[in-house]
Amino acid sequence: MSILSTFRMSALWRRSLIALTVAAVLPLLARPATADVERIEILERTLIADGAPFGKVGPYEQLRGRLYFAVSASAPENQSIADIRLAPRDARGNIHFAADFMLLRPVDPDRGNNRILYEPANLGGTSMLSMFNDAAAPHPPSASVDPGNGFLMEQGYTLLWTGWSWDIAPGDGRLRADLPIATGGEDTIYGRISNEITVTEPTKSARQFSPVSVGYAPLRPDDPDARLLVRSTPLAPRTTIPRAQWRFGREVDGRDIYDPAYVTLDDGFEPGAIYTVTYFTRAPHVSGLGLAGIRDALLFFRTRRADDHNTPNPLLVSGGVFPQAILAVGSGQSAHALQTMVHFGLTTDGRGRLSFDGALLSGIGSGRGDINTRFAQPARAPAANLDMDSGSFLFPFAAANQTDPVAGQTGSTLEHAGAPLPKLFYVNTSTDYWTRGASLAHTTVDGSADLPPHPSTRYFAVSGGQLKHTRGAERQDLSSCRSPLDERPILRALIVQLDAWITLNADPAPSVIPSREATTLGDLDAYLAAFPTIPGARRPTQIFEPLRLNFGERYASGGIADVVPPQFGRAYTTLVPMPNADGLDTGGIQLPGISVPLGTYTGWNLLNAATGAPERLTRRDGGFIPFPRTEGERLAKEDPRLSIQERYPSREKYR
Repeated sequence: MSILSTFRMSALWRRSLIALTVAAVLPLLARPATADVERIEILERTLIADGAPFGKVGPYEQLRGRLYFAVSASAPENQSIADIRLAPRDARGNIHFAADFMLLRPVDPDRGNNRILYEPANLGGTSMLSMFNDAAAPHPPSASVDPGNGFLMEQGYTLLWTGWSWDIAPGDGRLRADLPIATGGEDTIYGRISNEITVTEPTKSARQFSPVSVGYAPLRPDDPDARLLVRSTPLAPRTTIPRAQWRFGREVDGRDIYDPAYVTLDDGFEPGAIYTVTYFTRAPHVSGLGLAGIRDALLFFRTRRADDHNTPNPLLVSGGVFPQAILAVGSGQSAHALQTMVHFGLTTDGRGRLSFDGALLSGIGSGRGDINTRFAQPARAPAANLDMDSGSFLFPFAAANQTDPVAGQTGSTLEHAGAPLPKLFYVNTSTDYWTRGASLAHTTVDGSADLPPHPSTRYFAVSGGQLKHTRGAERQDLSSCRSPLDERPILRALIVQLDAWITLNADPAPSVIPSREATTLGDLDAYLAAFPTIPGARRPTQIFEPLRLNFGERYASGGIADVVPPQFGRAYTTLVPMPNADGLDTGGIQLPGISVPLGTYTGWNLLNAATGAPERLTRRDGGFIPFPRTEGERLAKEDPRLSIQERYPSREKYR
């Protein structure tokens, strides 16, 4: 072969090698434009339950680590994120952040069911094992994992949690996200925020956000523009407390200590009053990026063999394969995170790939969280009965398009989300109807008519249930005992049906909810007219009716509140399940405690007089009023409800 031929052959190989190299590198260069995971870091790997087997699936292992993201600020799928273009970017226009994760998987992946069950960390902790496994109350994942009854493990699910909220306080192993600050170029961004404070006993110092939230601090402790307002009821006008009578911080042993999480009032906070503290702060985190992180973490686990540094996807080690399906679950705050993702179209990436195939959302009412807004503080807890922690009800979540004649808005969350849409189960309890406006998810905004269900959804109501799965029967500061109903058997049944809907295309049960058409849903007057007059039992005088809130013109389009605190507008009309002659709710799924009752279970519970607000509903709790034990007791008390003895002459009859 001639030298020229050799040179030409070498040049051909060089061109081929260059082409192959470019072909291999281009996907890596392009990958961040789809908001993918750049790097996964495994920090800990242990066996759970000391390696005990879970049925035929065998033992499980726990992995903890960090996910590192690169999100394109210009990608179309990210444009619904508030302040996305004000976050710092690298030379390629990508925004970088990181989040914690925890994964529980079968040690032998061949024995699992090849599905991921995912939950956004709930206030940095885990709720999923409590929801489905009857485990102890949610706790930070630093403690040893409580598998409860092992239901999810025996089904073979891989369980995944990720941090997504910037304001989760570090420590105790809480899962959190380190999200960048919107800078507006070289300028610091300032804004006014507000938090609400209520107390159930007199105190001089009170928290303005929850113990697990770091929140936003005021610009300066002695800020003269800060205000403390007070009102007697959620709808009462606010009165300004003179600035000289209060300060940021808390009083300890007679000394003032500056702590931005607290406010100290010289005359003390009065039980029952609703206080609003409002002040200027700076440097907002781009909170909506936490939701993009959820999307991209799930897409990494279901589609990527390794990260950009060749660290393998932990699902694929030891002979594992990509998951057949991803099911998301949430309760309370974690459900609101998933609902906010749906609302803003953050469930899919730039290629239209769904991050999760379906979701079971429990205790969501009809709102969504304060997450994708400027100066959002997702982990702070709303203090008052008026849901002032967010603009969740700027336009309530609804099943189908509708028009609000008062606000002049038309739409619905599910229609706004676009396609493709994951399959969704919404599970609300009676308490969610009383204190979270759950009826607005399936009625018109004036409550006059039912809305048709979206084909990708099912709605379920748990008659007599409360927000927490089980909270014990202690009365504490309530007017009656807490409801002892535990709806977790229903949640287990529903997660199996959601799985079959996704993986087997098996139609699930139809929605089970109270409705206008069936006369099982009505207003407060109708409820009180039907509710029995029980001796010694107090009756509610109000339903939570979310107000139309005015945060200013930039709120709906950019998540920027210019009116803080917001101006109150007209309330939406909310409805509650109608009771039968025993005071038990109708129209929803009935647990044995309702179908074979020992007392009246209510979705509402009133505070007692010591709290200073005896007419106010507690946000989370239902109530329980036992039946008279005998006919003689019933007659003596003039109780209209049959006694336990009259209903069930023997234990065998009751069984």
